[in-house]
Amino acid sequence: MKGIYKRKSDGRWCGQLTIGTDPKTGKQKRKYFYGDKRKDVAKQMSELKQKLFDGNYNEPSDMKVGAWLTRWNQGRKSKLAFGTYRAYRIWIDNHINPEIGHIKLKDLTTRRVQKLLNDKLEDRGVEGKGGLAVNSVKHIYGTINAGLEQAVKEGLVNKNVAAAAEPPKKQEEEKLHTWTKEEVKLFLNAAKDHRYYLVFYIALNTGMRKGEILGLKWEDIDFKAKRISVNRQVYRTDEGLTLKRVKTKAGERVIPINDVMIQKLQKQKEQQETIAEMLNKEYNKYNLVNINSAGNPISPRNAYRLFKRLTKEIDVEQIRFHDLRHTFSTLFLQNGGNIKTLQQILGHASISTTMDTYSHVTDEMLNSATDNISSMFD
Repeated sequence: MKGIYKRKSDGRWCGQLTIGTDPKTGKQKRKYFYGDKRKDVAKQMSELKQKLFDGNYNEPSDMKVGAWLTRWNQGRKSKLAFGTYRAYRIWIDNHINPEIGHIKLKDLTTRRVQKLLNDKLEDRGVEGKGGLAVNSVKHIYGTINAGLEQAVKEGLVNKNVAAAAEPPKKQEEEKLHTWTKEEVKLFLNAAKDHRYYLVFYIALNTGMRKGEILGLKWEDIDFKAKRISVNRQVYRTDEGLTLKRVKTKAGERVIPINDVMIQKLQKQKEQQETIAEMLNKEYNKYNLVNINSAGNPISPRNAYRLFKRLTKEIDVEQIRFHDLRHTFSTLFLQNGGNIKTLQQILGHASISTTMDTYSHVTDEMLNSATDNISSMFD
């Protein structure tokens, strides 16, 4: 193939193709290819020629990686849950931009992406302090990969170099951290005099997520049928707290509640109505079950802070707020609850998700079932 020659300086093969004309100078624009073997250079040139012939070639952009990823994420903001958008923003601002944000999109290589992943996993996180967990590095890779895929679609680059990188293998699921019945009682006793007590009580007795509990309205409570309808969540956005529908159809569900829960809910409703009469119609204008002292939605962050403070004051295992959901599920199954019913209560779209998450409990249930099977025909 013409235009390919061997360089005397280093013995590598070099090729060049004219890809167009610079509109500013009128001069021809050329693209150069390099390789250790002549056939490798020839292959690259043939591929580019075909793209030029098909009209599928775009001149790579001078935009830098950091600027593109930030713009790409910002453009999806209206389509993503705020928590998801914020997570991408954190990966980009804290972990990607400091390492490769200054590199032009067209100059980014697979090796450079791989080095970033390896460094994050082995050597350092933010400010060089320790390595990141496998799943965190996978999120970083996923952000880069998705952003570059879109860059290819928009013609900013001709290839997603991250696609050839090797993210770390999926980390084995950690053992669930849950409380025993005794620890649940200790915690609820410590929390009983706090404003957010009912938030914690609902979490431990329904398995609802924190945002779902904070987004619960009085119209969602059926006192007669003893049911809670889960329809929305509280989200934090750049503008503040907002109420949104739950993410999935499976998330819209009905949960059974007992008489004790009914009594606690009724008591809270009466207290709110008394305060509202003394103040004004703006108090609890969203008709929420759980509100702060001003009658507004409770910040998920504030609920979490109180939860952590209370757990440190008593002798219980330090767990996350989300682990209250796992605690409910584990105790439900251990007490003879049905796995299919639990799936519906938790709002899992597939029963396999429930089975996989609580396999440690279902294994115990299978073991006990062996005794039942053995005695079936006695």
